[in-house]
Amino acid sequence: MNYPDVQPPSRGTLELTTLLLVLILGGIAASLSRERESQIESAVRATVLYPFLALHRAAAERAQIERHNRELLVERESLTELVMRTRAQAARADGLRAAEVLPPLLVGSATPAVVYPGRPYVGNPDVFMLDGPDFSGREFPIGVFTGTGLVGVARTPHGRGASGEFWSHTDFRVTVMAEDGGTSGFVRSIRAESGHPVLLLEGAPFQADIPVGTLLVTTGIGGVYPPGIPVGCVREPSTPEAGWMKRYVVEPAVRPPEVRDVFVWERPDLSAGVEADSVSVPADSASVGR
Repeated sequence: MNYPDVQPPSRGTLELTTLLLVLILGGIAASLSRERESQIESAVRATVLYPFLALHRAAAERAQIERHNRELLVERESLTELVMRTRAQAARADGLRAAEVLPPLLVGSATPAVVYPGRPYVGNPDVFMLDGPDFSGREFPIGVFTGTGLVGVARTPHGRGASGEFWSHTDFRVTVMAEDGGTSGFVRSIRAESGHPVLLLEGAPFQADIPVGTLLVTTGIGGVYPPGIPVGCVREPSTPEAGWMKRYVVEPAVRPPEVRDVFVWERPDLSAGVEADSVSVPADSASVGR
């Protein structure tokens, strides 16, 4: 016996059928008590609507994973660029030191950690907690950064982790210089007219004219941050100028709400009186020194 070919219903037909079913059930539910209505709604979500809700949830999770993968790729490329740049600077410094028969440079290390914004003081977006390495016995403050740029500073131990401040905190200060080494100064956090935090470069020589877009990096002075970490790019001059110094608004390299995976710097042992000033990356993680 020959059976006629049965074609599966199209997607439009399924959607229309589902819509009609929902409308019918909605009309029935309108005449029921709130308790009965809630029971029917739960039953519909667990049966008829379940495939659609599951597909929507799966699509949202996939989009989130893809977005996170793109962010990791950008982070990896930025970290690679940072390491190559600092390696080149370290190689030049090693050459100069060798020519002058100076001791070799010491190398610090960078340990991965996870940052949790708004803790331990809930609601304060300028503070964070770190989870990752054991901070017991370590010397504070400690620089915190990513491959993209400087994040902030860990101030004190907190349990096995640490608590600290983003660059957006009013107490934040860091000495910087132009990437080519031509200009130096220090930056601090201010609030822009929009209310969002930005950085302000102060202490730049009056005769210096820093072009817009100039990348500012850490100098490493003070031993809190390794040298060569991007801090931000000059956005525009700031007025009024302060005496014989110029000020510039700086667009930060890192935005705190977008940060999760970071590195914390473990400065090298300088007890021998040798200054660390280089960066290297072992096979398992990035290593940064000064």
